[in-house]
Amino acid sequence: MRASPALILMAMLSLLAIPSLASGAPPDTSPEIIGVTISLDQTSQAARVAEKAPGIVTFTGQVVVDKPPAMRAVVTLESNVDTGWVSQISPATAVFTSTTPQSLNATVVVPEGTLSTLTGKLRIRATVTSGGQTAEDTADATITVDQYYLLNVASDAPYFESDRSGVSTTYKVLVLNKGNGPDTFGVAIENLAQLGSDGWTARLDGEVTPVVRPGLNGEITVTVKSPDRGPVLEGGPKGIILRISSEGARAHNQTMTMLFPLIYYLKAIDPVFDVTVPIIIVAVVVASVAVAAWRWRKRRKRAIEVDAGRESPDGPIDVEAH
Repeated sequence: MRASPALILMAMLSLLAIPSLASGAPPDTSPEIIGVTISLDQTSQAARVAEKAPGIVTFTGQVVVDKPPAMRAVVTLESNVDTGWVSQISPATAVFTSTTPQSLNATVVVPEGTLSTLTGKLRIRATVTSGGQTAEDTADATITVDQYYLLNVASDAPYFESDRSGVSTTYKVLVLNKGNGPDTFGVAIENLAQLGSDGWTARLDGEVTPVVRPGLNGEITVTVKSPDRGPVLEGGPKGIILRISSEGARAHNQTMTMLFPLIYYLKAIDPVFDVTVPIIIVAVVVASVAVAAWRWRKRRKRAIEVDAGRESPDGPIDVEAH
């Protein structure tokens, strides 16, 4: 007698159920534990700040509920940066009815003038709640700060005046690093060839400054000498033009250069006046001496004539008074 297919199926199901019954373990009827996961498209970005403008970076990503919620799951998102920079995440709250991922954006504002050596750590936290269950996940990202290059030039005494040729002076020039990172500055005399053709000399104590930290000054010394030649026939100001450039900017194919003038005023001496005045003085002196000598001789002659009249046998000679 052959067994029917239905009996064979029931026998197989009974065999499968025997181990569970033998062990006494009840069937697993517990609900699945819900979870949440954050993933970011980028984990590092650089902010480009300026002296008077903040840098803004935005991280994109997804948040997903790992297990299907019983009815719905609510995910709360929040962000913060360990440096205290302002951050904002969108959306702040997301509702899930399935395991379909949802997008998120986290924006960080890096303050203006932030030093390039500073690094911020962004942390995004997601908390899911569903059917009395709660779970959370975090994701981290790094914000670096790009360096910008800026300078300013000043001098404690950018003006020198002389009325003699061949006089030299030294100018102290200060280069202020207004960028947000360490920098060096190249220095050159822009009009050196023209100065040389006019008989002037100018030299620097160095062509590149030592490393200058942000907010500090680098010092340059410029020595200038006026032409070595006789009386000054041509006066007026002479501009010594300095070109100061950021070496850091140049290394990054950027240009940050400033021209700064130093003024050497050479007072002119009128060549006609310079020669005529001594001649006039000598002439006046000679004339005065000649007049004095003439008067002395005249008085002497008169005195001799008077003495001769007194000794004459005819008696004194009347001399008409003048």
